[in-house]
Amino acid sequence: MARYLIAATALPGHVLPMLAIAQHLVRQGHEVQVHTAGHFREQALATGASFTAFDPSIDFEHQELDRRFPQRLQQPSAHAQLCFGLKHFFADAMAPQLAGLRRILAHFDADAILVDTMFCGTFPLLLGPREERPAIVAIGISALALSSQDTAFFGTALPPSSTAEGRIRNQAMNRNLQQAMFGDVQRHFNGELARLGAQALPRFFIDAMVTLPDLYLQLTSASFEYPRSDLPGSVRFVGPLLAPSRADFNPPDWWPELDDGRSVVLVTQGTLANQNPAQLIGPTVQALARFDDIQVIATTGGPVPPGLSAAMLPANARVVPFLPYDRLLPKVHAMVTNGGYGSVNHALSLGVPLAVAGATEEKPEIAARVAWSGAGINLATGQPSARQIGDAVRKLLDNPSYRQRARALRLDFARHHALTEIASALAALRETSSAIAEFA
Repeated sequence: MARYLIAATALPGHVLPMLAIAQHLVRQGHEVQVHTAGHFREQALATGASFTAFDPSIDFEHQELDRRFPQRLQQPSAHAQLCFGLKHFFADAMAPQLAGLRRILAHFDADAILVDTMFCGTFPLLLGPREERPAIVAIGISALALSSQDTAFFGTALPPSSTAEGRIRNQAMNRNLQQAMFGDVQRHFNGELARLGAQALPRFFIDAMVTLPDLYLQLTSASFEYPRSDLPGSVRFVGPLLAPSRADFNPPDWWPELDDGRSVVLVTQGTLANQNPAQLIGPTVQALARFDDIQVIATTGGPVPPGLSAAMLPANARVVPFLPYDRLLPKVHAMVTNGGYGSVNHALSLGVPLAVAGATEEKPEIAARVAWSGAGINLATGQPSARQIGDAVRKLLDNPSYRQRARALRLDFARHHALTEIASALAALRETSSAIAEFA
């Protein structure tokens, strides 16, 4: 039996994969402690793990972000908003996150700490003496952002290139744009680290998130990520982490209609950027209303807005707060999404082609990977028109190449079992750490 401390940034897309890992490790007989925001307490305890909430200064729900950080919305551009969030939501959380980890480690002798990509409270530990900390493993819950001689700067959404000309482009972009676009963020991270008595980051902060941990386990297959000839050996692809099956699912009375011969199109805006259904759900419903051979299922991730009530919808559309993907996606022929990593990987694991409209966070990069893989269409905007969506969906349904590529990815994804591979990697790391300690 081992002891694992799992710490997660307080966002659903970050916490839920970590809770799935916690549950799997508990079922294997390991002792697990979960550390994240208090509103995830019941879900964490349901995994069989113990739970310790964040320090009150960072213990809040993601819906409170704009109230907690009103200055973010006052920033002059989307990039400025991103930099503000990186500095004040992620970097500024390092001190209370580190304090929380140390309080837990004082009475919980962890064999390893597992964190999601953006949990930065382990930076001071990683920058200190190796013998003074447990092994630290990061879980890649979104597109791999690591700089490479073979990839353009993360955030430009440009395709990879390993030609001589491409590598010149990549190196110039990675060198110049890191400073031009995120130099102030890098200085902010290093300033916070200095206040904690830690040394400065040895490289770009986004790269450090990947390269500093002892292991970095990416939640997808290598076939859905840009190839990098200089990928560190500590980075491994373990396959997508899919939501568990829902044994308690009671299908709605219209469920049999999903098998009536029409194509089923799912549209979703995910769990975070879903406040305004006019961005994606509304235009998709409007775009596909005229097609008798299509039925539309929209999931809102929360209460259905009044403007999307059943009385206001076309005959071929339904809007619901939630449906379990493991039951719904096998019946779906195409998916329209804003590019959440978990949703995209789940769709591809079942061979569903995608139209992706992502403009916030890292979603443009996820959309670019969908187009690069051939399994879908990058709409290259966060708020596409109804015509753009309608044209894209018709291409996905009428051009078999998209489904063929999505099915090829499905076969590759099926070679993996993420939870098993994560547990095996942790066991191997524990054996290596024990051997090193014994030799020392």
